[in-house]
Amino acid sequence: MSKFRFAIVTGAVALLLMGCSATSSPEESLQDVMEETVTKEKPYAEAQKPLQELEKKEQNLYETIMGLGMKEMDKIQELSDEALKNVDKRKEYIQKEQTSMDEAKETFADASKYIEKLDNADLKRQAQSLEKTMKARYELHSKLTKSYLNVLDGDKELYEMLKKEDLTMEQLEKQVTSINKEYEKVSKFNDEYNDKTNEYNEAKKDLYSNEAFEEKKD
Repeated sequence: MSKFRFAIVTGAVALLLMGCSATSSPEESLQDVMEETVTKEKPYAEAQKPLQELEKKEQNLYETIMGLGMKEMDKIQELSDEALKNVDKRKEYIQKEQTSMDEAKETFADASKYIEKLDNADLKRQAQSLEKTMKARYELHSKLTKSYLNVLDGDKELYEMLKKEDLTMEQLEKQVTSINKEYEKVSKFNDEYNDKTNEYNEAKKDLYSNEAFEEKKD
């Protein structure tokens, strides 16, 4: 029985990073906030690779278990215990990610007060649009995290079930179907999150290249 697998796409994780000078104007202060936000998100980006490696390992464990017969129950239980440890490790990384993103979100919240102080009307509208994009991005990440944690809960229940000798095929199919549905949600939120990250990066690049923004920083 196949079990849908998912690895968080890292291509859009890193936010655009540019240097900044000492603060004085609203433009410079806004830039400082945006770059500090990048720093706060660094632990999140660093957690992606080990998380993906754990996902691949869990998939291999699942496939191995599914290839064993009931006469090899001792081996199934042994591998299921290993898979349960894998679930716990993935949960640790997800929680680490969420802490990083919560801190970044809190840091970025300061952007609002500097955006309001921008004199140039077009620049202010541009910055407000960027802020809206970033807030939507954080909201999507929150949904992504919640859905992924639901997947981990489902995986944990699955491997506990696999350790039972009286497990029926009907019970197994029901649990795997439930997990796969949640994985589909994770995939959807992940795609939307990465699209929103790319949108923010482009908006940030455009803001930094705006002549009105550059003039106030000189």
